[in-house]
This record gives sequence, structure tokens and C-alpha cells, in this order.
Amino acid sequence: MKETLIVVVLAIALVGWLFLWFRNEGAVATSAAQPWPGGMGSLNAAGNRWPSLKANDASVKLTELAEALPKNEVVDDFVEREIARGELTIGDPPALLDVSAIRELLLREPIVWERRVEFDDTIVAEMRGLQMRVAKALVASALTKARGHDQTAWEDLHAAWKLARSLEEHPQMMAQTAVLTMARMINAVAWKMPLPAPAWLGELQERDNVQPLLEAFQYQAASYSRKPWFPTKWLADSVDRDRGIAEALFKETGCDVNTPMNDLGTDLSSVWRRAFRARAEREATANALRVREGKSIETISRCSDGGWMFDGTTLRFSREIATAAPDRPMPLVLQVKP
Repeated sequence: MKETLIVVVLAIALVGWLFLWFRNEGAVATSAAQPWPGGMGSLNAAGNRWPSLKANDASVKLTELAEALPKNEVVDDFVEREIARGELTIGDPPALLDVSAIRELLLREPIVWERRVEFDDTIVAEMRGLQMRVAKALVASALTKARGHDQTAWEDLHAAWKLARSLEEHPQMMAQTAVLTMARMINAVAWKMPLPAPAWLGELQERDNVQPLLEAFQYQAASYSRKPWFPTKWLADSVDRDRGIAEALFKETGCDVNTPMNDLGTDLSSVWRRAFRARAEREATANALRVREGKSIETISRCSDGGWMFDGTTLRFSREIATAAPDRPMPLVLQVKP
């Protein structure tokens, strides 16, 4: 027993010695002080851009309405199927629950969610599932109305967009990926909605998700660099590596992007691929609506690695940009006319 205790003590002492040996606060401080691209500044300033916020009454009410909305895999499948179908026609919808109270609340009142600045993702993680459920229910409602050529379908999409925008000022990666997912869903079905398209759609078309995601990436790196028990040379190198990834992404002009895995946190390589592909997706919707309005398409793309073609019936991007499951993106080949 005494010998075992001695071994344990020695092992603890060895671990402590190794930790002190590898501890390098100076290297971490130097890496954290380096500026990130896009005017984001250093990791030291990352947490200061987002002051704390208290949830307002509208977000509390929306949470209550969302909790009363049951999970429905049939609705989810309907939305995913229509997003992935590159045809103007909309298939048979399932039975849907009434989302009018949710829609009216989102259109009537600004939603303010609680926001903390101590690098805590708990609240965001707890709410993300509910928020995504609401977004899918609104998109399903919009598709159902659009199938009947009901112009109010746009109101459901507008409510979903307002929900997405309510998360824009939250620095956590989970919040920003939720914004990206919602924006892609709305955009992916918008070209099937009744004409004319409303003015608010221009907001969605103009918003690019890459910069907010880069800011969330920096926030994630900052959360690791501030862990007091982890100031090692390995951490400093990892911060430098992730900053290098951000610098490369900030300069990227193509839409078919393959990014190396980041060192800190969850692998985001698939997130970057979806975010850059979304640039082409927004152009697909814009061009499809132009064709339906009797206008010529914009052949030039923001994507330096592709462009748009239209043969009288089919709108096509010059290359496919695959994404990994479970992502089911809108196709970049759309049958706009019979």
C-alpha cells in the first residue's frame, strides 16, 4: 500500500513537472496578440466586441411557442426534399401545424436572445435545436402556400429570415452556423415562391456568411487561448495555424473550397465548404428569379472558379460543388422552365 502511494505521488509529480516544462505563457501571449484578417484585431479583443445582452420578452414568448412545436421528421424530410429538388414544381406537402403565431411574432417584434461574454456556449447549444425546428416549420409552411400560388408564402420565409437575423450578433460558432443553415434553406426555396419577390430578399442575397463565421472562428480560438491551465507552445502553434487558415479563407475568391482541419475545437472544414458554396447558391436563386421575370441571367459569378449558363430551360453553374452528408444543398442545376 505504501509503495503504491509512493508511485502515485511520483506520477503526479512527474506530470506536474512535464506540465511546467511545456508551459509557455509568453508564446501564447505572442500568438494571441497577432491581428486576424478583416479588421478583426487580436484574440485579446475578441470577447470585447459582444457585450452581454438580456433576453427580451419576445424571445421568451418565441421560446414558449417553439417548445409547443413538436419535432416532426416528416416535415424535415419535406423541406430537405424540396431544397434538393432542382425543379420549380413543389411536391405534395405533409400535414403541417399552424405556425401563424410564430410568424406574426417574428414579423411584429425584434427578438433578442440572451448573450454572455465569458466564452460560454451553453445557452446557444440549448436553444439551437428549437430555433432550427421553428425555421424548418416556417419554410415548410412557405412551400405549402407556394404550391397553391399563395403570395403570403413570402411572409413565412420573411419570418424565418428574421429568426436567422436575431442570431447574427452572437459570436459562438453554433449560432453562426445556424444563421448559415437558415439562410441557405430560405434561399434554396425562394426561387420557387410566387412572383414578385419582395424587397427584403435583397438583404439575404447581399449578406455573405463568411466574415461572420471567421469572427466566430476567432472567438473559438480565443476561448481556448484564455484557458489558464493550457498556455503551452503547442497551443501557441495551434492559434497561429488557425489564424493562417482564417487569412487564407479571407483571401479566397473561389466557391469550391477545401480547407485543412483547424487545430482548436470542432473540425470546421465542412462549414467553410458550405459557406463558400452558399455564394453560388445565392446566385442560383437570383438568376432563377430573373429568368422567371423574363430577364437575362447574370453569367458572371462572384466565384472566380465558375460562371452561369442558361439554355432556355435549364440554369446551370459551370461546375458542381459537392458537400458532405448530412448536408443536402440546393442543386446548382435548376429546371426553371418546362
